[in-house]
Amino acid sequence: MPKRIAIADRIGCTTVTVDNNAWVCVRSLDDFAELRKHQLEPLPCWWPEIGPLGDTSSFSFTHRTGRLGPITVLDVDFHDDVWVDGGEHRPHYHVTLPVATPSAAMDNSFSVVAEPGSVAVYRPEGKAAVSRYVGRLLAVMIDRHAVEDALACALGRSITSQIDFRPTMTTTTQAIRSWISMVSLFTEQLFRPRSVLHQPMVGMPFAESLVRGLLLAADHSHRAALEGEVIEIPSRAIREAIEIIEAEADRPWTVSALAERSHVSVRSLQQAFQRHLGTSPMAYLREVRLRRAHHDLLESDPSTVTVGSVAYRWGFSNLGRFAAAHTARYQEPPLKTLHRNSFRRSA
Repeated sequence: MPKRIAIADRIGCTTVTVDNNAWVCVRSLDDFAELRKHQLEPLPCWWPEIGPLGDTSSFSFTHRTGRLGPITVLDVDFHDDVWVDGGEHRPHYHVTLPVATPSAAMDNSFSVVAEPGSVAVYRPEGKAAVSRYVGRLLAVMIDRHAVEDALACALGRSITSQIDFRPTMTTTTQAIRSWISMVSLFTEQLFRPRSVLHQPMVGMPFAESLVRGLLLAADHSHRAALEGEVIEIPSRAIREAIEIIEAEADRPWTVSALAERSHVSVRSLQQAFQRHLGTSPMAYLREVRLRRAHHDLLESDPSTVTVGSVAYRWGFSNLGRFAAAHTARYQEPPLKTLHRNSFRRSA
């Protein structure tokens, strides 16, 4: 792993290799400050604030990171008591799980604890509680857009705000214990160099299953709809407008045209969207178009398709604004998305 070692050397940390796995040892607060400054791959794209509970001279921990598709796994062993503050904004949904091996073990043969209790779930927006940790744990960080797009595809409509996951998952339910077992297997294979998980035809479907599994295991307000239970249906006007937008998102809609097709006034349609979805009809339409454009960029061949052609297909006439919106939503410019998964098509 030459790139990982080069970055570790540059920030002044020590790299320990065990069974072809690179563990980076952070030995001081200064080391950690440098680590956060160099937030480059294959290091995770985001670090919380971490500090010692006690003598600052004894602050140290060892960690390794891996990423596959939308999922970043941080396997960390805190040698001393520390506090962790996740702040108010994160680019991902985050689940923290304890690891069942002794603190000194640095290998692939481990399992994530799924005994009765609870694990923390952090949403992208909102103040995270300051937590205390010691020993080894696993942080599973799933890109925000991957979770929300998976939910949108399952529900057949766009998600316009973060998913309201409960801040803890109780590990007594079979669904959650099953998801944690999947995470354990995924992590073990992620750090195994010659694992078939590193083959795109295996790894990406597994990662996507973890995303969907979280939606079915954790508690949130959309669970009933995902499980096929009867839920309250919004007003006829908003229901018809949503169906029209989802089916014909590439058409040059105006709010007046949507209201006419939905057989209501413009004012009634706007009020219904604001009341039920917390957004406007045109903002909802832009979210649908952005999601469809992102999907097309991922699935298209960059030798025959351009960012401009995808943007224009989904109603974005200003490429600068499209690029800015895509970058804000998916944390990367559309050109990078178009080229990022090209290897999957040639594998």
